[in-house]
Amino acid sequence: MTSLESRITIANNSEMNFDGKYILYWMISTRRFHYNAALQHAAEMAKQYQVPLVVLEAISISHPYANDRIISFMVEGMVENIDIFKENNIRFIPWVQTPLQGPNGLLLSLSKNAVMVVTDDFPTYKSKWVVEDAKSVIKIPLHIVDSNGVIPLDWPTKAYPTAHSFRRFIHDKFVESIETWPDKSPVEQGHDLWMGDEQYLELIQESGIMKTPLEWLWRVCEKGSVRIDALSVLDIDHSVAPVNDKCGGTKQARNRMDTFLKSRINRYHTDRNEVSNPATSGLSPWFHFGHISTIELIQKLLEANDWSPHYIDPSRRGSRSGWWGLSEPVESFLDQIITWRELGFNFAHNEENHTSIESIPNWAKLTLSLHQEDRGEDYTLEELENAQTEDEIWNAAQRQLRQEGIIHNYLRMVWGKRVLEWAPDAKTASEWMIYLNDKWALDGRDPNSYTGIFWVLGRHDRAWGPERPIFGKVRYMSSANTAKKFNLKPYLSRFAGGYQSNLFSN
Repeated sequence: MTSLESRITIANNSEMNFDGKYILYWMISTRRFHYNAALQHAAEMAKQYQVPLVVLEAISISHPYANDRIISFMVEGMVENIDIFKENNIRFIPWVQTPLQGPNGLLLSLSKNAVMVVTDDFPTYKSKWVVEDAKSVIKIPLHIVDSNGVIPLDWPTKAYPTAHSFRRFIHDKFVESIETWPDKSPVEQGHDLWMGDEQYLELIQESGIMKTPLEWLWRVCEKGSVRIDALSVLDIDHSVAPVNDKCGGTKQARNRMDTFLKSRINRYHTDRNEVSNPATSGLSPWFHFGHISTIELIQKLLEANDWSPHYIDPSRRGSRSGWWGLSEPVESFLDQIITWRELGFNFAHNEENHTSIESIPNWAKLTLSLHQEDRGEDYTLEELENAQTEDEIWNAAQRQLRQEGIIHNYLRMVWGKRVLEWAPDAKTASEWMIYLNDKWALDGRDPNSYTGIFWVLGRHDRAWGPERPIFGKVRYMSSANTAKKFNLKPYLSRFAGGYQSNLFSN
């Protein structure tokens, strides 16, 4: 039986509203039905207090990087949720903020007649900010529930500095953490959480909520001019276009997951970094927006391999491979999706400055400072954003980011290292990477994004030799070395620009 207690934070000391007419689940980051700890907790509370459950999925445009790409991806998931919540007899309110419908007061209005409010725990960016604001606004209990990964965020009592140290913690706690995983279905079979039509109409009238028209949501899910016209009414950045071959929602996420498990997982350990045909899951945008849980994928992978805790080799505690007792490609993938992904969440949860260069280790601060004067010719942020450098590989990676909302796994690291070379200083480099990634990447504004960006500057890494100009002892990577390791011609042809380098002339 799942125990969610470790994933629940009681955010205020308000008394339960026993006159309330429903439990309100304010869905802000775990935007799915299945494997959703917050939804499961809200359903349990509704059963306990014998009231219906109402789910509000809210999409805010009041944040720096709101744009057509992000909003359309979220709306696609929202439209899918409309059907699945109806199928499971739960009232679902889809709400997208417009210039005429500000976020202030919406939650307060809906919570007035609620017994309590349940919401999602997410350790960075907008989802974190709005929950912090809500703590002082809501006059009834607010429970914040963590659905982010296999290890509850509150279990580690510190931010781990390295993957190795965090991996040892993961190995110690993994089996125990299974008991905290949310169920596939958050609602017990046979339990009716439906709010009747009359009561629902009363809720809408009393709260004064202006529901987002379904017709508008459907138009956002269309391709081409229909979508662009629908999004034009929002006060957001319209220069960042939707990515038409990446639709939000659980259905596409599961299709991609199944393809990965059937045809790519077995070569993950050797081909994860391949540029032409990488053996990656490609699921980071869907993980970021909460359209699918990493727990679902991990559980499916372990079940496919008939895994049990008896397979564990305790002598391999803290090692990247061998601890699970599984094949090398499966262990390699588990290390990435658990150790490295959740290391980012652990750091963001425990360090307020996780988006600042102040978060890098002291050795990295010192070595970057000592080599500040090594810098030569710089590019401007505008030149970088428009892929106007003399590095063909970097330009291709930047064009992929602009066109597809992602950068190839290995090239993303090279992309960041070159920004460090070209920016006026390391602090500016971190700010430029955050700007470019958070604006253009579907999986931006995420703990993993900030992990990758600050890894470029030495976070979660060690000092390397030989000491180099600009980098000092920070790990060095270059486009020239990358060209020697991979067949990049198909990639460069796909994201071609006007400049032709001499990397392949010899």
